Amino acid sequence: MASDKIGNSSASLPHRGVRIFTYPKTIFLWPTFMAALISAVVMIGSGNKTFDPTKVSAAPAAGEVKAEPVSETAAPGAVSTTVRPVRRFTSPQNLAGFLFITVFFLNLIIMSIDFPRFTIIALILGAAALLFLSLYVNVYFNIVPPFVSLLERVFAVANAQFYLIIALSILVTLGIIYATRYLDYWVILPNEILHNHGPFSDLERFPTTNLKFDKEIPDILEYALLGSGRLVLHIYGHPKSYVLDNVLWIDAKESELKKITSRMEVRITTDSEAAQDTM
Repeated sequence: MASDKIGNSSASLPHRGVRIFTYPKTIFLWPTFMAALISAVVMIGSGNKTFDPTKVSAAPAAGEVKAEPVSETAAPGAVSTTVRPVRRFTSPQNLAGFLFITVFFLNLIIMSIDFPRFTIIALILGAAALLFLSLYVNVYFNIVPPFVSLLERVFAVANAQFYLIIALSILVTLGIIYATRYLDYWVILPNEILHNHGPFSDLERFPTTNLKFDKEIPDILEYALLGSGRLVLHIYGHPKSYVLDNVLWIDAKESELKKITSRMEVRITTDSEAAQDTM
């Protein structure tokens, strides 16, 4: 059949191999990079104001008239004497700073601690239970206004240049990591395994025969950010296993490695059958 011919021809094509790179934990700083860019855009859009809005005089400037009717039933020409309270926490400059600090803090937590799947589920359930408990307690003790007043005391602000410098520093660091990844990487071919490492590309060769590998997801949050995981290579004839940490898009690497090992199994079976036929 035509479909059988297509399948046999695709199976006979040589596999070009899989390149596996390992990265440092710094690669997971890209959310902080995005938060710095967003904060810089917010500051530029708001006029790059860094002052505390509660400490600025609310009096109108010379020649500026701010008159509002007191109510619909008030006499014509009456001017409202009420002053709306200035919210410091919800000011654009404070929201931009709070966003950057929060993302940077969570980013450091993700890079510092491994969160297995069950730990994440426990944290989510614990946070949901704490939220509902707080809402229940608020019915009797009214704890929301003190919490709001506590938030109003928070005022973290920086100008747009600060956020742009932070974003540029992270971008340059990520560029250096990407450029130097060829100093230590693996190439898995159907017939051999190549390990390139060192500034002068020192090369180690291993046989691909009976290659076994394990895929691990030690941190579910890092996996959510960049599909990161760990590959453990068990090379036949070598007593130690090679652990490759922080492999990006590990699911795609696993599927390619499965294709290589399946091609090896088909080739070995074909050779053994051919040897039996000649006897």
